[in-house]
Amino acid sequence: MSKISNKIRSATAQLSQMYKPSLAFARSVLIASAAVTLSLMGARQLGILEPVELSAYDQMLRWRSDEKPDSRLLVVGITEADIQKLNQWPISDRKIAEILQKLEKMQPAVIGLDVLRDVPLGDGRQELTKVLQKNDRIIGVCLVTDGSPDNPGSPPPPGMPENRVGFADFGVDPGGILRRALLFMKPPTIKGNSSVQKHLCNDSSQVLFSFNLQLALRYLQGQKISPKLAADQSLWLGKTNLKKLESNDGGYRNADARGYQILINYRSRQQVANQVRITDVLEGKVDPNLVKDKIVLIGYTTETVKDLFYTPYSARKQSNQFMPGIVAHGQVVSQILSAVLDNRPMFWFWPEWAEILWISGWSILGGTLASRMAHPVRLALTFGAILSGCCAIGFGIFLLGGWVPVAAPALALILTGGSIVSADRFNKAGYGKAISDRVKQVFKIEIDQAKKEQQVAEITESDFFKELQQKKDKLRISKKESSEKAPSDPQEITPSSAELPKAESQTDEYLNQLQEKATQQKQRAAATESENSSKTGASDVGGGASSAETKPDDEFSDLQAKAKQMRERRGAQKMIKDEKIDSLTDKEDLGGKEE
Repeated sequence: MSKISNKIRSATAQLSQMYKPSLAFARSVLIASAAVTLSLMGARQLGILEPVELSAYDQMLRWRSDEKPDSRLLVVGITEADIQKLNQWPISDRKIAEILQKLEKMQPAVIGLDVLRDVPLGDGRQELTKVLQKNDRIIGVCLVTDGSPDNPGSPPPPGMPENRVGFADFGVDPGGILRRALLFMKPPTIKGNSSVQKHLCNDSSQVLFSFNLQLALRYLQGQKISPKLAADQSLWLGKTNLKKLESNDGGYRNADARGYQILINYRSRQQVANQVRITDVLEGKVDPNLVKDKIVLIGYTTETVKDLFYTPYSARKQSNQFMPGIVAHGQVVSQILSAVLDNRPMFWFWPEWAEILWISGWSILGGTLASRMAHPVRLALTFGAILSGCCAIGFGIFLLGGWVPVAAPALALILTGGSIVSADRFNKAGYGKAISDRVKQVFKIEIDQAKKEQQVAEITESDFFKELQQKKDKLRISKKESSEKAPSDPQEITPSSAELPKAESQTDEYLNQLQEKATQQKQRAAATESENSSKTGASDVGGGASSAETKPDDEFSDLQAKAKQMRERRGAQKMIKDEKIDSLTDKEDLGGKEE
């Protein structure tokens, strides 16, 4: 069992050494990826990346090929040529009534009149009111108030039932670009002015359907399809869920998602359906097959009436930048009918956690590629190909009806790869090691200094050092007393032949021990200093080490100097004693001779 255990330990150690570089690499890539992903998610939450994501959405719409005109719709436009030919501006109520009567004879499924008739225009007011009240296939429009007394909204044509009126307002993004459609909403309450005339489109007590949704519902009634509102307040038409757009769906962040909104899935740039002019209708030039059982939309297409919108198709166009409001309504009606009857996908979006995984995955890929490739040209070409693949995948999902982040993963790929390359170049240039060594050296010097001070404190506080100090003080006192007594009583300072060697040996022993201790401490300090110099370079660290060790070296030098002074004093004292002894001996000899 012990042999098997040893083999397992050996194999584990080998595997650990083998995969140690891979683990370090994975750790660095994951740390960089996590930092970049968190930064990008924070930027998205603050709305910093929203303009970039919306621009990417617009570009993907332009990349799509246009679909064929929707044969279930017919647009009757009021053009500038019609105004000049009829010599009327605006078009009178009588002409509008005449157009409606001619279209009614061709048996359309529903007629949408996107022309405000809240006040009489020209003659024929009674005739128009009679047509609107009698024909239940006509849907009229109104404009919703924005909540201010100066803009109370525009009421529907007089005499029209409320169930045949829809609001013509759209939700417009910053920059004036039309990407969203309102299906139903509650009008905001007008504050601060009770004298405003109340009408359907400023009554905040009821829910209003949009003009385009009213047209789609009337057409679907003929297909035996009715709207249903689920428990979660989502709108269902048959088996199709018209999912409500939330404020953070797709590339949006904190968008105004009041009411029930959907993202417009444009059918084409301009030709959403067959289109004729009102003079063609008045002159009987319209093929009845274009009208029968179809949705007919009547509205202004001339730029004289400012019922125009910027769309994702408006970018980089010198002319025809605007889409008429009646055509925009046709886009939404066609989108609803196509989703319900043709299984054309509505736009869908990923949840927040899926978007985080999507962005972090591209971030990890960028870091991995950057750490594996050293050649800059090869790395740049690879990153270009990967970025193209990222955009291609996002566009492929877009063709299937999904809007996922495109700008954020592309930025994650670039930023993570760039950070890995920068860190690698930084380490290879030696800057990272130099900075690390310099920081370590600073702490090393401080640690060595603390150790030396502790060693000096231990020596000075030791019992041996205190005893040595006491004996030194006693010796100094005895010398002083001997020097004071020498002139009067020289015999008292004469040591015996037995005591003198003993005192000298004790003193020399203490002095030698003191000098040996000081020498040992100085050697330790010199060894520490040489070790520091070998790590960081003699030129960089020498000055710092010497300055850091000044205090301990001074203490060692003081100890050694004191020992040397005591030895010199001891020698001088011995010489004095020897001279006195010699003089006493000479006197004794002279006295003997005289005797």
